[in-house]
Amino acid sequence: MTPLLDIQDLRISFAIEGASMVAVDGVSLSVRRNQVLGIVGESGSGKSVTTMAVARLLPRNARIDQGAIWLTDGAQRTNVLTLDANGRAMYAIRGGQVGVVFQEPMGAFSPVHTIGNQLVEAIRLHRHVGEREAKAIALDLLTQVGITAPVQRLGQYAFELSGGMRQRAMIAMALAGDPSLLIADEPTTALDVTLQAQILALFKHVQAATGMGIIFITHDLGVVAQMADDIVVMYLGKIVERAPVKDLFARPAHPYTRNLLRSVTRMGDTRQRMLTIPGNLPNPFDRPRGCPFHPRCTEMVPGVCDRESPPTVALTPQHSVSCVLFQPRRDA
Repeated sequence: MTPLLDIQDLRISFAIEGASMVAVDGVSLSVRRNQVLGIVGESGSGKSVTTMAVARLLPRNARIDQGAIWLTDGAQRTNVLTLDANGRAMYAIRGGQVGVVFQEPMGAFSPVHTIGNQLVEAIRLHRHVGEREAKAIALDLLTQVGITAPVQRLGQYAFELSGGMRQRAMIAMALAGDPSLLIADEPTTALDVTLQAQILALFKHVQAATGMGIIFITHDLGVVAQMADDIVVMYLGKIVERAPVKDLFARPAHPYTRNLLRSVTRMGDTRQRMLTIPGNLPNPFDRPRGCPFHPRCTEMVPGVCDRESPPTVALTPQHSVSCVLFQPRRDA
């Protein structure tokens, strides 16, 4: 089956004060219908930059150096990197074929237009319906995402809603164009655990109803364990491990993945000391040679990890890792 999204060897850099900083370095991944792909990693690992490139929402100082981003809609397959980011074709894809749930809805909604104004405008733009029908669809979307008194909410502004309500309204906005692919960028970070559970259940409900593919970006491994079918682990712009969610939690391979899992506290163990990953994320302007994780890795092999780029090794057909520890031994 042709995936909804197929990213191939994507490399993105930023021009900052005359220097070039690589943010995404050779990323390849795909998402199919009815799949939830979780992308995890520390801040600065390239999660959001990778996915915002799909919607062509990168800052002006970003440059796509290489790669392709293929989106499939029925029989049509389009490399969005060949489109003008501000052109009509990309506007049709952004918000239509691809919906985005931003981390901070207050920054995504207009503060001077009501929720209803913005929802109706998005629906009319991508579904090509009249105002009356668009308003009916808007009410239905607000009801679907669990917003109480939807008629009243249509006339309110984003700042008049609670944090949970704003996030639900943001999800409704992302669904306005009836997308086949939904990008959710840290959608539960600012919410308490009760609201997190409600939002995760909402995503699952919407996917079951529509069959859309979802990219779920988070630093919270507990959330991704509940939500994702497959997980991609990123570090300093590279994918270091990918696997089905059950395999990754049962048999984490990369030292970075294992460290991430050790840093998660487990409920009920009051004696457990919270572990942290030693060191800090390297300066992206001064990327380490060899494996990007080697300066922080307790299993680093001197003369190898600090010199050679690690190979990508298939542990199973679905589970791969980029680490010299899993490289087949060479004959002497």
